Amino acid sequence: MLKTDIPKEDTMSNWAIGDVHGCIFTFERLVSRLPKDAKLVFVGDLIDRGRYSKDVVEFVRQSGSLCVMGNHEYMMIKRKQSSVDDKLWREYGGEATLASYEDAGLMKEHEAYLKKLPLYLEIGDRFITHGFGLPFYQRRTKNPLDFLFNRLEDISFDWEEGWWEYGVFNIFGHTPYGEVLIESNYAGIDTGAIFGGRLSALCLETLEVVDVPLDERDI
Repeated sequence: MLKTDIPKEDTMSNWAIGDVHGCIFTFERLVSRLPKDAKLVFVGDLIDRGRYSKDVVEFVRQSGSLCVMGNHEYMMIKRKQSSVDDKLWREYGGEATLASYEDAGLMKEHEAYLKKLPLYLEIGDRFITHGFGLPFYQRRTKNPLDFLFNRLEDISFDWEEGWWEYGVFNIFGHTPYGEVLIESNYAGIDTGAIFGGRLSALCLETLEVVDVPLDERDI
């Protein structure tokens, strides 16, 4: 499934969470500052680099929160295709993810869960992707892997003409910014927690930002 619509009555307190990267203590601190009725929507990259990927994935899975696939989930799933893919994933933080699992059975369950994550979500006019997805919106069902790696700063001849005039608001992660970047029709919410920055949440309805610094226990 590539699209998830939330019933209108459930769209009063939705918060998009930036790239967690296994930082469970930082994430818990962030959640403690959100409204108690907040519904969480994750922009992917739950795993890798931080020490507690297993715990982050388990929280998201058990809570039933919405989440799109990030490039790190994609690399984790793809790693079994070849030794090259496996080496690449490990170099980009996969070793920390492997170390967080003591139960091979649970890891297998998590991999099956991550494999089924959608590559984008639409919640009203909010378009949720991992990488910058607005320039691919018209063909979102055709080449959804474009959402995993694209950056706003990229210069791509493959971007759709007129994407800046689309009537949707794209919320994405992937590219770390010093603070949440909010423009007229998009917001980048990865603020580099795993690199010593902050973990951010953005309210889908109001665009209010809540963020917390990295908890050193996560690295």
